[in-house]
Amino acid sequence: MYNVKTIDPFDVTDFSGEVFQLSETKTPDAILVRSSQVDDSLISKKLLLIARSGTGLNTINLEACTENGTAVFNTPGVNANAVKELIIQMLFRCVRPLNKAIQLVDQLMPSPGKTLQETAEANRQHYIGQELYGKTLGILGLGSIGQRLADACYHMGMQIVGYNRSFKNLRHVQQLETVQEVLTLADFVVLLLPLTPATQQLLSAEQFKTMKSSAFLLNFGRGELVDNQSVVAALDHHEFAGYISDFPQPGLQHHPKITLLPHLGGNTMEALTNSSNLVLQNLLDFLESGTVRSSVNFPRVDLPFISPHRLTFFFKDHQEVMVKISNLLNQARLPIKEMMNNNQNGYGYTIVNTDFTDFPTDQLTKLLAKFETIEGMLRVRKLENTNLDAWPLSQ
Repeated sequence: MYNVKTIDPFDVTDFSGEVFQLSETKTPDAILVRSSQVDDSLISKKLLLIARSGTGLNTINLEACTENGTAVFNTPGVNANAVKELIIQMLFRCVRPLNKAIQLVDQLMPSPGKTLQETAEANRQHYIGQELYGKTLGILGLGSIGQRLADACYHMGMQIVGYNRSFKNLRHVQQLETVQEVLTLADFVVLLLPLTPATQQLLSAEQFKTMKSSAFLLNFGRGELVDNQSVVAALDHHEFAGYISDFPQPGLQHHPKITLLPHLGGNTMEALTNSSNLVLQNLLDFLESGTVRSSVNFPRVDLPFISPHRLTFFFKDHQEVMVKISNLLNQARLPIKEMMNNNQNGYGYTIVNTDFTDFPTDQLTKLLAKFETIEGMLRVRKLENTNLDAWPLSQ
């Protein structure tokens, strides 16, 4: 039974019980998290994985996890539609003063001899808006959210320009070579880039000077992509029209041209449910069988578990590691029923289906210790197949 720590609320009623139990231990086997910070002190040698419901990894020390042999999973694309729809809502909010108009009618008293509608219509000249049709939308970051947003806004009659670190052949997007070109052309700039050392404070005073004075900046990537002090200064000097951010910071509050949201991007029932289900399935697959399908730092390895036992190895990738694993298995005369290996970004992951039912316990302990002494080895696991009877091939 594995101990799983939840840093944010998760409904695990349908998942917990046989494989894992929730625990407040300081040395969990696994961690479930949404957007909260994962304290480095939790990354103990016992920690097998961190499963993030969402995309961003800025609250997880990915480098420390990799060197510890801890797998990190996320759920890219699951909340893409929810974020896309929220951005579209905010685009409409940029061009139509809907909130103020609604407040007017809510507080309005009918003029003498007129109905409420007549009185309201007499005031509507103060709430004239614009249309999105024909305007230019600039998207910085053309991942799953950016592509969905581009398609939706194109079909609303907008012109779409975009920037991405690598070129993507997208039907409705004129992809430009620099961020600066997008800022110059766009009536609305939507930030969807991930936070990396290269994108930290990507938009600052110099970039804001090139924007249209009527343009709006919408940040749904990460708060740190923008220099907040420069945002305030640029708005005060009318360099662009307004800033909307899903990442509130104290220095941005109470400004008439700034709208802050409480990180609502993926906060829909559908997105939360789908993301939770996927992250919990990733958790179960890895704990039960070592299966990796969508890890950030572990290579993908998905080998059917049709043997009584299996061994998994995570290591710094070089040929000698695989040779030494095979040699030790052969020397121990431990059967290799199936083996699968993959590598990614300088790290390798191997799964070996085997059977050590009749293998002496003391010899198995010594063998595992030998695996762990291989240079570059970061994590060795032995797993027992508790669902073997479900596989007809195992009979």
